[in-house]
This record gives sequence, C-alpha cells and structure tokens, in this order.
Amino acid sequence: MIVPKAASDMVERLAQHRHCRSCEKAIPYKDEFCDSKCEEDWKGKMRRKKNQLTYFYVIMVIIMILAIAFTMVG
Repeated sequence: MIVPKAASDMVERLAQHRHCRSCEKAIPYKDEFCDSKCEEDWKGKMRRKKNQLTYFYVIMVIIMILAIAFTMVG
C-alpha cells in the first residue's frame, strides 16, 4: 500500500523573499522593487492615486459648502 507524503514534505522550500510592489516578481527580501523601472512606475501610480484622492476631497468639500449655502438660502 502506498502512503501519501505530508504536504509539507512535498513542498520545495524557497529562500526568504518578497514580491516587487509593481510587477509582483519574487525578489530578495531586502529589496522592494525588482528594478528602477518598476520603482518609477509604482511611484507614478502612487502620485496619480494621491492626486485623485485630493481632487475627490476637494469636490466633496465644495458639494458640502454648496449644500449648506442652498439650505440657508432656502
């Protein structure tokens, strides 16, 4: 009779690593990005996200001010 091995015995052990924040490739644990291109791409995405969130907050404040003004004028 064949006895199956435990799953932990069958898994190949990998060195400690993390994944690139931009492209998700496995990289050494001490790095955050696989290369400078991925780092620049990620920084650009984060800058755009930050700007988008700032615009959203500004628009929400304007809408609130207009709502309060229209309620007061009534």
